[in-house]
Amino acid sequence: MTSANDILEELAYNANASGNKPLERRTADLAIWFWQNHQRIPRDNLAARQAFFEKALWTFMEVNALLVERLHEVEAMKRGKSRLYLPRGLRANGHDFT
Repeated sequence: MTSANDILEELAYNANASGNKPLERRTADLAIWFWQNHQRIPRDNLAARQAFFEKALWTFMEVNALLVERLHEVEAMKRGKSRLYLPRGLRANGHDFT
């Protein structure tokens, strides 16, 4: 099984190897920040824990926005050069679902 530290090191390596693209950098930063801080707040300090998780959630939404932006970039590539398979419809038992 891969340890959390191994995963964090891999995320940081990928962010650096990608040329610090915003999505990769922000994903690595969020994961490292969360892992290093999630146990620092005492369990009985609910206000501080709520603030921490609220900050984490907002940052996670930023990462999702970067993912959507990346998806739009890949979709905009020329059809012949697209690296992402995106279904445009479904055909089953002679019926089209488009």
